Amino acid sequence: MAFSFNSDNGLQKTEYAHQELMNFFNAMDEVFFSVDQESRKVIQISKGCEKLYGHKPEEFLANNRLWFELIHPDDKEIVGGEDELLLRGETVCKEYRIVRKDNTIRWVENKVVPGFDDNGKLVRIDGITRDITERKQAEELHRERDAWSRRIVETAQEGIWTIDENDKTNFVNQKLGDILGYDPKEMIGKEPAVFIDGSERDAANERIQNRKRGLKQNVDAVFLSKAGEQVWLKLSANPIFDEAGTYKGALGMMTDITQRKKDEEALRKSEANLRAIFDNTDSSYILIGSDLKIISFNALAQKFSQENNAKDLELDKDISYYFSPERWPFIQETLDKVARTGETESYELSYPKPDGTLQWNNVRWLNVRNSDHGHLGFILANKDITEMKTAMLERERVTTDLIQHIKDLEQFTYIISHNLRAPVANIIGLSEMLKEDMLDADDKKEVVERVSHSIKNIDGVIQDLNHILQARELVNEKKDEIYFIDLVTTIKSSIFNTISSEKAQFECTFDVPSIFTVKSYLYSIFYNLVSNSIKYRQLGATPVISIESRKIKDKVELRFKDNGKGIDLDKNAAQLFGLYKRFDTTMEGKGMGLFMVKTQVEALGGSIRIKSRLNHGTEFIIQFSA
Repeated sequence: MAFSFNSDNGLQKTEYAHQELMNFFNAMDEVFFSVDQESRKVIQISKGCEKLYGHKPEEFLANNRLWFELIHPDDKEIVGGEDELLLRGETVCKEYRIVRKDNTIRWVENKVVPGFDDNGKLVRIDGITRDITERKQAEELHRERDAWSRRIVETAQEGIWTIDENDKTNFVNQKLGDILGYDPKEMIGKEPAVFIDGSERDAANERIQNRKRGLKQNVDAVFLSKAGEQVWLKLSANPIFDEAGTYKGALGMMTDITQRKKDEEALRKSEANLRAIFDNTDSSYILIGSDLKIISFNALAQKFSQENNAKDLELDKDISYYFSPERWPFIQETLDKVARTGETESYELSYPKPDGTLQWNNVRWLNVRNSDHGHLGFILANKDITEMKTAMLERERVTTDLIQHIKDLEQFTYIISHNLRAPVANIIGLSEMLKEDMLDADDKKEVVERVSHSIKNIDGVIQDLNHILQARELVNEKKDEIYFIDLVTTIKSSIFNTISSEKAQFECTFDVPSIFTVKSYLYSIFYNLVSNSIKYRQLGATPVISIESRKIKDKVELRFKDNGKGIDLDKNAAQLFGLYKRFDTTMEGKGMGLFMVKTQVEALGGSIRIKSRLNHGTEFIIQFSA
């Protein structure tokens, strides 16, 4: 740096002023420097360089390349081309990164001013370097946030629309442009009314005025696409105010709900059609959600519930309310199965009517799934099938009667051909003998006795046939609630002497205490089975008779078990329940007992089977409808 003062006093003043200036520069964080243009050496630099660069002023004065070496490798090209600008007398200001002595990176702003001599030659460069790292970091953060916000706006699935205080569009994102069929630039500067269906413009203007008063809004509105088609948008609009509370515009978030609106309209039409079918079908229907709440029902379902439950169906009511506590576990099990398998569960139920007849209903539980096969709920369908069921039962009854009549005819044919033919043949032969005169008085007496015996046999067969016919006819007798323990008590009294003499023991367990049936039939069944258990006891063993009842699904099962002689089923199973069939000739009998038991069980609509082994007792298993 050159000085042109001639007097010592003037030089001292200049040096003093220079020192004051350097003291000021050294106290600042910015780095002030001067560089000789010809030698490229740093001739002055403030102490701030040590804070910024990590290097002392002496290091810069000793190494004129040091400042360049500290520039970040990726930014060195930034400082290129400065000389041309400085030679033209321009101030140069650039921003770049430096690498401090501790290898940390800082951003700096470097501003240099050219210095010329009296001849206009560039002789010196003066400059200032300041740390702008914090500003750069803030700018970078702002850029990142701005870029992130823009990405959010541009990639949002909702349309975004902002208007200014004059109701002019100042921003729309690409999504909104796609929804309405516009390039976003085409919408800038235009009022929203341009894009709104004419019938909706008054409502839209009212919404804008409300937003100016600070109201937020959520509405479904109709807009017009560039092609002139109606577009339904779900609009969520918020007013924008500055810090002073001045209205600056509004922000709207929009979702295209056009397809949803079309679907809703189609659904309304479909629902109206379905409702017409729903309410005019011959089945009652209840729609139930996955939470078991009633969603809908038809008029027939309401009528059925009122008549059979004395309860009105109500929307959002839990379906369990309409079932008894005893019935509900079965319904729960059915619903779980339907939801798990997706299959329809159906069954038939009967209800007594006031006139004493039965009403039959077919009940179906159906699973409702969505397009992804997810469980949505259930449909309870209930149809009156009384007429069909009555006709079917009548056919079954007629068929059963015909089959039984055929069996009876076969049985009667057998009886006539075997049990009646023999005594009749005897009578014919004996009567022929009586016609002869050769018989003396004693022979005639014997013949008459034999004829009488044959007639008694015929009478016995006829009485047996009467018993069988009566067993068929008595099924129409009045039915009552019959308690099993009462039957056993009555039978014990009627054969008290036999029970006492044989010391017979009874073990009775009645989980089901009673059944609604014909008392005389059930008594006969119990009596015959108990009598047989004592009659065919094992010699030397105390007869033990076990009688049990239990519920198996929709059946009442009776089990009669004893410790008697047993039956060889391998040999006798086919003829076990036949008329006049006997398997133990050591005991008196006609072979009518088991035949009558089976006849009466079947007449009551039940079934009977047997388990038995020789010398290991016998068990009869009888099942009746509950």
